[in-house]
Amino acid sequence: MMMRSWNVRLLQRGFAFVAAMLVTLAGWLGLSAPSAAAEVKSFHLYATDGYLALPDNTQVYLWGYSLRNEPGSAVFPAPTLVVNEGDQVEVTLTNIGPQKTGIIRPAHTIHFHGLDTDQANDGVPHTSGDILVGESFTYRFTATHAGTYFYHCHVDTVEHLQMGMHGAFIVKAKDGANQAWTGGPNYDKDYTFVLNEIDPVWHKAVETGAPYDRTEFHPRYWTINGKAYPDTEGDPTTLITGKVGETVLVRIINSGYQSHAMHLHGHHFQVIASDGRPLPAPLEKDTVEVGPGERYDLLITFTQSGDFPFHSHNIVDNTNNGTYPGGLHTMVSIASAASQAIVLHAGETKVMVNGQPYQLEVAPQLIEDTTYVPLRFIGTQLGAGIEWNDADQSVIYKTKGMDIQLWLGRNRVLINGKELALDKPPVNLNGTSMVPLRFVSENLGAKVQYDPTTGNVVVNYDPAPHQMSMHEGMDMGMPIPAGGNAPPAAAAGEQGGEASVSIDQASFSVKELKVKAGTKVTWMNKDTQIHTVTDLGLQFDSRNIAPGDKWSYTFTKPGVYTYYCSTHPTMQASVIVE
Repeated sequence: MMMRSWNVRLLQRGFAFVAAMLVTLAGWLGLSAPSAAAEVKSFHLYATDGYLALPDNTQVYLWGYSLRNEPGSAVFPAPTLVVNEGDQVEVTLTNIGPQKTGIIRPAHTIHFHGLDTDQANDGVPHTSGDILVGESFTYRFTATHAGTYFYHCHVDTVEHLQMGMHGAFIVKAKDGANQAWTGGPNYDKDYTFVLNEIDPVWHKAVETGAPYDRTEFHPRYWTINGKAYPDTEGDPTTLITGKVGETVLVRIINSGYQSHAMHLHGHHFQVIASDGRPLPAPLEKDTVEVGPGERYDLLITFTQSGDFPFHSHNIVDNTNNGTYPGGLHTMVSIASAASQAIVLHAGETKVMVNGQPYQLEVAPQLIEDTTYVPLRFIGTQLGAGIEWNDADQSVIYKTKGMDIQLWLGRNRVLINGKELALDKPPVNLNGTSMVPLRFVSENLGAKVQYDPTTGNVVVNYDPAPHQMSMHEGMDMGMPIPAGGNAPPAAAAGEQGGEASVSIDQASFSVKELKVKAGTKVTWMNKDTQIHTVTDLGLQFDSRNIAPGDKWSYTFTKPGVYTYYCSTHPTMQASVIVE
């Protein structure tokens, strides 16, 4: 086999030499190469290793591709490669080997799944050769058909594909037009969803060099673009957004070993293409079964506003290591046709408001992991009246049905008179009062999305439902000095005889809380969905606790109290009262 691989590589190099000589000869004879007019799209990928973080903080070892010549920099899935129909494509793969020591250093290739490349560029080791550590090879072909494809390593495919060596390859219409294919249906924007499943046992075995049984495949995590719910809601590549009347193209690629039935709430969609080719006629569906290696192009026209799930209907796909909800679940967030958008970047005074430039006097600031914006700017843009109380250094944002009061430097907030804890309080930066963008915007009815690729923060909002008239709200300007009266009273967790538990990412922060009799325990819901705190022995029941809300219970009798969330029963914890 080694001799055969060596012979194949010699043939590849021989073909390259002959091709170069033919080009030179054509130049001597005054002939032009037939592909001279086509644009050449070049990419350089590096085969190495890395780690993937999952929502429950599990880290899995992976092999993959990277755009950086840096061992240990592999990403999951591999970088998406985008070209246009008719482009000449060159993808150079260099095998730089793993960063981790003491493990095997395998050969790798690239197979462009669904693209009809010739044998020399097919990436199959026993027909096209493999790439050993320290070697490089350039794959060349023409992107003849617009459509959805993917690429993966074809060395020991069973293991390498599961380890992470796969990524999307998108051929757009000619000149990059927003068409499903050249002359095909138009769309406003497109998303690519790479579906996959992960068996941590396989990854740990490869990482440690331990043997494992490849006929025993039991995934515990399911991902879209390397994200599992709830992380999918915070990633702009997996959270679908738009307005009523817009059309999006969703490209679904199944790079894993299991079939997934992807179902959309609130809308039907048209299945317009399969495996890189248009269908003879669109199929109108709300669920599409995507088998291993298959790709489907879905065209969705938004007909109503709201937030709708898009998830697999293979129920176990919606778990993270057995915990529901998780896995192949994301959201489609649709604003009304009249909705508007603010696009800003920390440190830059120029922002875009509804597509028009707007100049701030003070740039948004990123403090730890929170974006802060000038108090007046965000309230005005979101249609709120602003009242400033200089006596206690507080601001009240007023809209129809919503009053929000915050204090400079205080971790307390009043929402419609109800006191809640606040993780990040407003701050005074060099005389300018700044408020946490996400907290204020979302409580004023807007939706905030962060794009880690560009660093942009996008605030989408509909001004109509909450807009204040001139006599309903009053803008008193920016606060100046510090000082003032005391804030609202401290909440649970800051005084003796009290304790607190956070609810976040479908989990209680303290699994076993030990307290003394007479202790008041407060549960704070920091998650994006409702939860309950329900005692198995029927001693207490919070009913629904909305995101950002809290609920308290005072334990007077010793004992062990096991409680759970009625909406998500796998969430369980206990309070031990001594």
